[in-house]
Amino acid sequence: MSGRIGLVLSGGGAKGAYEIGVYKALTAMGADAYIDTIAGTSVGALNAVLLDSRGAEYSEKIWNNLKITDMLNPDKKRLTKIPALPDYSDPDFVGIKPDNFFDSIVLNSMSFFKSIRKDNVVNDFLKDGLPFNQEKIADLIDQHVDFSHIYKRIYVICSDSNGDPKSFELNKYTPQTQKKIILASSALPIVYTGASGVEINGECYFDGGVSGNKSNTPVSYLYNNGYKSIIAVHLKYDADITSQYKMRDADIINIIPSRDLGGFMSGTLNLNQKKIQSDIEMGYNDTIGHIKEISRMINSL
Repeated sequence: MSGRIGLVLSGGGAKGAYEIGVYKALTAMGADAYIDTIAGTSVGALNAVLLDSRGAEYSEKIWNNLKITDMLNPDKKRLTKIPALPDYSDPDFVGIKPDNFFDSIVLNSMSFFKSIRKDNVVNDFLKDGLPFNQEKIADLIDQHVDFSHIYKRIYVICSDSNGDPKSFELNKYTPQTQKKIILASSALPIVYTGASGVEINGECYFDGGVSGNKSNTPVSYLYNNGYKSIIAVHLKYDADITSQYKMRDADIINIIPSRDLGGFMSGTLNLNQKKIQSDIEMGYNDTIGHIKEISRMINSL
């Protein structure tokens, strides 16, 4: 019988591999059966539906096959609008090595900033963001997330056009809208979208963890919905948990990386397979280290 434990999954791009290891450990100790709600932001939202519908082992296989172009999928039509960059519309571009791609971006950065003064490049940039899209992420959802097998209540955190957090109870929407909500929660402004964002029911939404409103690890959303037993998974070694002092009547177990998962380039955008496996293993081991606390939480339900 399911209990009333809520699981919180933070946003953090490729660092989300750590969460797979955490859930793998929770499954190994049987704690996943007592979790009936997951609140996730950005990659945490994607992991939430992937883990709930497919389980930890399947999710680990998906993560072990990800590559950088799955996250930063080049939009070839938009790339050709930037005159300073090479013409990546060539068919051979799909086979370009990630390192060469980023080297090209960096080496042409100065020319890029000079070029955006020309024509309507600035307006296009503000409207559409950088020349990347979420097509590969959308494909991953289509191929590997079974919305008919989402059994836990899932809250997904996005940011609205004012930068304020918006919580969506995913289970209340159709699969098509559920997919859009997950994409919106991970839609980094500038990287994937400009001012347009992702449209949901006539409103524009963006990544839930970039607004500075502490919604990247949405513990408060579960607490405010009545959860007093919460397992919060962080993706920062120096995680700030001071806001939890206002939730003293709650039993909150914070699972925090025992080592730094990296910065923006070395962590958030780093889909190196050795690092992914290392982060999964760290998440597993860190969670096993909390086994007594988790057992106590389960026994107190």
